[in-house]
Amino acid sequence: MMSGEWCPPRRLPGTPDLETALARGIARAGTGGVRYTRRQLYYAVCRTLLPPERVIRASAWMLGAAGAGLLALQGAPPVWTGLTGSAVGLSAPRLVRAMPFTLKPPLSESAFDRALMAYRARHGDPPGLLPDAPPSPRALVGREPDLYDYGMALALVCQDAALARMLRANLLHMELACAVLSLEEATPLPDALVAMLMRAPAPRVLLLHDASPEGLRLVVEARRLLDPPRGLRVHAPGLRPRHALRMHLFATRQPGFAAELPASLNALERAWLCAGYRAELAAPHPPALPRAIRRIAQPARRREPWLAQLRRWPASGYMSWPA
Repeated sequence: MMSGEWCPPRRLPGTPDLETALARGIARAGTGGVRYTRRQLYYAVCRTLLPPERVIRASAWMLGAAGAGLLALQGAPPVWTGLTGSAVGLSAPRLVRAMPFTLKPPLSESAFDRALMAYRARHGDPPGLLPDAPPSPRALVGREPDLYDYGMALALVCQDAALARMLRANLLHMELACAVLSLEEATPLPDALVAMLMRAPAPRVLLLHDASPEGLRLVVEARRLLDPPRGLRVHAPGLRPRHALRMHLFATRQPGFAAELPASLNALERAWLCAGYRAELAAPHPPALPRAIRRIAQPARRREPWLAQLRRWPASGYMSWPA
């Protein structure tokens, strides 16, 4: 369970049917009017069929019962056994939640495709679902002739082209005043975009990737693929195996791993990847992805302690004699 996946039974008690789970997944994926991709909807339906909270409660109950039974077998007094067993039962959910593990998707992609096709036949396209085919690019000839005369401090590069369209559909590029490109569009970076970035005082390029061998290979080869000029920083704050294990994301498995891994990975992450596991950036809740990018692009400033402000008052000239 530490480095593998939790395999659910075929049908948990109280699990909704696939049609109900699809309707709930559509409602949850589009929370707050967020546009989402087909892959994000698939993981939203998986979370409806197998909520991680249910897995944590079930594992915590088994852990608490095992702890209480072990204390009883050791011959503890009845009163203290009951109190200690209750304490184990209360602390078990927190302990299980802190354990790193991933979940196996309870729904196959073919079954999801059939359910989505049946939903479209009855109700039409789900609200908020982006089309699978990318829209045709809009020509810039004759429009905004001074578009590339301004500076831009940030550019987002997504390994998944569908997620790049999702971020643009949610107007994240307008909110953060940045460019959102897919990996195909950014290899190498367009000259006009590089010129805009170099006009900013501290330009950055953020690479968003999956927790997979292909995604982590991008971390190693980012500068070679993007070919940025000197002074343009490239960071890769994408999904890492430690994030997938900590967030208990759904992960698939494809044996036969052979790739160069970044030196920053720990032993658990290397074992997880060598076992063939991979987690996509589309696996988290769709509204959580723009929020995470906002935190990375615009980190909150730390408030200065009140005592430190007092120390600066004598030097600021407030209520002091003029020199």
